[in-house]
Amino acid sequence: LLYTIKFEQGVHKGYNKNVDSEYIIYCCCDMSMIINSSGNPPFKHFVEPISYQEFEGYMKKNVPCSFAKWISNDWNSRTSWVLDDGRPNLDFIEQMYGNLSASVTKFSDDKNFDCNSQTIAQFISYWKRLILKKDAPNTKDLQSFPVADYHLLPHYLKDWHFAMNSDLSSVYTLPDLFSDDWLNRFWRARCDIDDDYVFSYFGPAGSYTPFHADVFRSYSWSVNVCGQKKWLILYPGEEEKLDRNSFNVEQQCISLGLKYEIVIQSEGEGIFVPSGWWHQVLNTADTISINHNWFNFHCVPHIWNYLSTELALVENEISDCRDLMTDIEWDEQCQIVLRANIGISFIEFFVLLMFNLSFYSRDKYVVLTTKYCKMQESMFKYIKSSILQDHQKSESPVPCYSSQDIIQFLEDVLSSFNLD
Repeated sequence: LLYTIKFEQGVHKGYNKNVDSEYIIYCCCDMSMIINSSGNPPFKHFVEPISYQEFEGYMKKNVPCSFAKWISNDWNSRTSWVLDDGRPNLDFIEQMYGNLSASVTKFSDDKNFDCNSQTIAQFISYWKRLILKKDAPNTKDLQSFPVADYHLLPHYLKDWHFAMNSDLSSVYTLPDLFSDDWLNRFWRARCDIDDDYVFSYFGPAGSYTPFHADVFRSYSWSVNVCGQKKWLILYPGEEEKLDRNSFNVEQQCISLGLKYEIVIQSEGEGIFVPSGWWHQVLNTADTISINHNWFNFHCVPHIWNYLSTELALVENEISDCRDLMTDIEWDEQCQIVLRANIGISFIEFFVLLMFNLSFYSRDKYVVLTTKYCKMQESMFKYIKSSILQDHQKSESPVPCYSSQDIIQFLEDVLSSFNLD
């Protein structure tokens, strides 16, 4: 069920002018996407539009890539949310969305952070005060990832579920490359929660997202409406060599000779981060971006591997309680803890797969839910019956995988559980 991608890649020397390294600069009009690498990186920058079939190769191989401004040329927000000089149009955003609320992150001294809910108007008022302070002397270096004084970092409005409260089409158009989105298709259809993984990020210059891999080990894509980001992206497995007690990830990458990429993402440009590629991101200018977590069948084996690994950790952590429970109670308790830890359980993941299968082959979906009757019961726990009955065939680009591929994966996984 699982597969491993191996990369033959020279050691990356790091984004440091004092280190011997090669700079690869791709230019299109007045923008540049800079990827710092040595050797032959897998990181490809597409100056011109590409087909879904070409991009699908990157999803299948789980390799990152980036896109020039063509990825967002038709976005209304590229003009309405941005001033002529390229800065965020904070007055317009406040006027349009000021009464809506979003989560704002504030760091503490020990790199922990607090999240609190604020209105967009409150955050923009704070942002405007920051902008006025930038003219003061001794402005900090905004090109380096923070390694200390985290409590001085700007607050960061992130994970704003913009699409849940506003008209998405008035702001941006979902690129076809990312439209085969099983995660948000399922999450938006759920009747037990009201949630999605479609976000807008508002980041003052110097705001920062620490080193992490994305939720569920999903894919992610990010496009800058305005501003600039600096990304440090580590090759899969290299994160295990880091000293997690040290906050200076970039310096460790250099000193340990790890394989990684530094990418400078400018206004209008996009980036695709595959499953399990750990990264950290710094806003080197006042930046607004649109970010989606998402996945399709190409990513499913990676997610299943992650869920299985996390379940093993849960079982080990609470193993002292094993003798106090029956097998069924033990399985249920482990799934409860798993969901509390990572946000999804096995049964939710299986229902997600079944729900998406129904868009590709209604007949095969019926056959499988009939065979595994408990799965059918679970479907109605999470999805309204009217949605299951009335939804139409997927309008996503035609993928190279088939409904039979999905069936085979589900059969292999479900057969290992007593679901019938």
